[in-house]
This record gives sequence, structure tokens and C-alpha cells, in this order.
Amino acid sequence: MSRILLACGGTGGHLAPGIALAESLQSQNHETLLIVSSKIVDQQMTAKYRGLNFVAGRGRGFGPGLINKILFFPSLLGAIFSSLKLVRQFRPSVLICFGGFMSLGPAIACKLCGIPVLVHEANRRPGKAVRLIARFAQSIHLPHGVRIKNISAERQHDSGFPVRKEITPTARDIARKDLNFPSTGRLILVTGGSQGAQVLTRWVENNHELFKQNNIHILCLTGAGGREGEVNNPSSIIRYLPFCNQMASAYSASDIAITRSGAGTLAELATCRTPAVLVPYAFAADDHQTANAVHAVEAGIAQMIAEKNIEKLNDVVFDLLNEPTKLQAMKEALARADANNHWQEILKEVLDWAKEGGGNK
Repeated sequence: MSRILLACGGTGGHLAPGIALAESLQSQNHETLLIVSSKIVDQQMTAKYRGLNFVAGRGRGFGPGLINKILFFPSLLGAIFSSLKLVRQFRPSVLICFGGFMSLGPAIACKLCGIPVLVHEANRRPGKAVRLIARFAQSIHLPHGVRIKNISAERQHDSGFPVRKEITPTARDIARKDLNFPSTGRLILVTGGSQGAQVLTRWVENNHELFKQNNIHILCLTGAGGREGEVNNPSSIIRYLPFCNQMASAYSASDIAITRSGAGTLAELATCRTPAVLVPYAFAADDHQTANAVHAVEAGIAQMIAEKNIEKLNDVVFDLLNEPTKLQAMKEALARADANNHWQEILKEVLDWAKEGGGNK
């Protein structure tokens, strides 16, 4: 049995693949420890995974703003020192990082200790932490066709997105029942990801009457600290939730989803065959959400609308809902995308490096 350290957390897009990989590793009797942040979103997501071991790490993002950039460096030193202590206690054979500010400290600590470092980037524009870790990582896993400049080609690999085992499509009526929505009427899932999206919540709030007139149900996930409650009409239920721990049912119950375009969301939409309208977060680092959305549109799995054009969202959504042939074509494209999500290759390489680093067990 190997001990494997996973650095993830800070957002659902970093944490979800870490959990998925840890589940697979533990199913093969390997010991795992996941370094997460102390943010509310991490606490909400990790609460249900009682079979996994989590530890709160240290670190902060690099910006935005001068003060945040200045504070980043002492925070990084603290993250390195706390990670060195953790590495001495846990003695991992390998570290796998999933990007974001929670990855950098553990990666540097493991490099100093001679422990193999692997890094996974889910987005089509690699983030700052991934680009830095890639300079010394043994292996870099990237979306198909994406490469980091000035890094040797043999260390860069096409990769998929690890999806949690609970994200499994279910029959529409069963999923509706699980969520306590009627089997009749159309259902739209609106979610801004783990952080929520005020612009999408406001879109729902501004269109209650329209949903009522068209017999449309709404499940709106508002993010930590967001609105909670329900508006009931005879033909329309509009439910606001800060967090949902039944995402497979939420995807499966919905006719379409209106979402941000994080890589994790796109992978889960593909797994559950849920057509979507993507509204990329305009201020995401390196504008990676727009890059993800453009690729998804090119693959035929979603449509996209810029946040600055949010007033056009009604037309896009109702055009899609009223075109069953478009929806079917998108579902077929989603099935192809899911079939091409070869994330088990990451699992295999982690285990291969764990064997190489077996002396650290």
C-alpha cells in the first residue's frame, strides 16, 4: 500500500477531481490525504466524504491587487513550512496537485524532500500555480491539445477530468423525485459553480413570471451565503439553494443547465448528458472559462453567451428548449465527450510514481 498526498481545494473545480482520484486510490487500498482550504465551499463538499482524510492547508492566491500580491509571499513561506511538517508526518510516496493556491506550498515542500510531484490542469488555459509547478514536476496532465511553453514534451500528457463516482446519470423521473420536483413541466438548473454567480441568480429573480407562464421549474444554486428559499406556483417551482449535495440528480432531472464554464462543471455535464448554456465568468484567471466555453461550443456540447450580453439569455434558453433536435444533438455530443474523458490514465501514472517512490512509505 502506498501513501498518496493530494493538493486540491479552494474551489469545487480543484477539489472535485481530487476527491474522485482519492476515491479510486482508496478503492485499491492506497492511503490518501487531501490538502484542502478552510473556505466554506471546501467544508461543504468534504462533509459527505467520511471515508476520505482531509487536512486544512495554508496559502492564498496571487492577487488581484497589490496588497494581495505582497501578502502572497509570506503566506507561501508559511504554506511551505506547514507542508514540510505534514510531509514528514504522512511520508507520501507521491504528490498530485490540482492547481490553485493550495497546490504551490505542498509542491515545493515535496520537491525539497525528493518526493515525485505530478500536476493536473483541467482548464484550457493553465493557471499560474500549474505553470510554476510544471517547471519541476515529473509529469503534467493537461486537456487534449493544450501544452505549456518551454516544458519538455515528454513530461506533458493529454488528460481527462476525474469525475466523482457519485456523478452518475439517473432516469429523469427518478432524479425529479429525488429532488422533490414534479415529473411534469420543464426544469432548468441554474448554477454558478461552487462560488455561485449573482448575475445568474438575478436572472432567475427577474423572470419568475416568465417561468410561471411557461410551466418551467428552476433549481438555482446560489453559492455559499447565497439566497435560500422557494417560490411555489401551480405550474412552476423556483427553488434557491446555496449548496446541493445531489448534483447527479440535479443534472439528470434538468432539461438544460445554465452554468459557468469551469472544467469540472463541463465534465459533469458530459457524464450526465445535460445540454447547457454557458455564461463564462468574465474575471476568471487568464479568462480560462471563456476558453473552456469556446471549446465546448466547438465540440457541440453547449451554447455560450457572454455575461455582458446576459439580456439575451432568455432568447437563447427558449430557443434551445423549443428545439428538441438541437437538444438531442447536444446530448449525443456530450456522450462522445464523456467517452473521451480518459482520466484513468492519471490514476495509472500516480500509482506508477508511487511505486517508484515506495521508499517514502
